[in-house]
Amino acid sequence: MLRFFALLLLAAGLPVANAAGPAAPADTVTNFHAVLFDNMKHPGSCKDRMQRLTPAIDNTFDMPFLAQHVLRRQWATLSDAQKTEFTATLKDMVVTTYASQFTKFNGEKFVTQDTQENGKMRSVKAQLQLPQGDPVQFEYVLRETPAGWRTINVIAEGVSDLALRSAQYDKIFKDQGFDGLLKQIREQTEKLKSSC
Repeated sequence: MLRFFALLLLAAGLPVANAAGPAAPADTVTNFHAVLFDNMKHPGSCKDRMQRLTPAIDNTFDMPFLAQHVLRRQWATLSDAQKTEFTATLKDMVVTTYASQFTKFNGEKFVTQDTQENGKMRSVKAQLQLPQGDPVQFEYVLRETPAGWRTINVIAEGVSDLALRSAQYDKIFKDQGFDGLLKQIREQTEKLKSSC
């Protein structure tokens, strides 16, 4: 689990509106945790988990923002069609990763903690409490979008997924170009699906 949170973006996913107004950043995180927990307790097939996770990813992560910022300066060199293709490929990989990682329940518990304000961003701290050993500490960094609060980075045990992925993808893009990067991401996704 720790390796997953440290290396991946970074996955019932509908923000909860209430009488006080739109959903808070913590609601986005808590609702996503609820989907992960449901997949662990009622895993079904990989396809079942992916179907439950797809809307949850949409309601938790700002995938267009993530796609743009993970490629950094390379983003400006892409056509609109390539930007759309990369965003969809990245999303498929994220959904598949969560589906392949959260497959059974062993007494884990998600706990959403405090929210901190950082300019226009919000940081929601959380824990994955394990039946044995220390809990995994992580936080979601969110920004407000027209659709609600969406995650733009996950930091696990001090490791930024966005920074890690940006460095990795930038190197592949420089070495192999856009098509080479897509090929590697898709191969990784297919490998996860085959073992999901």
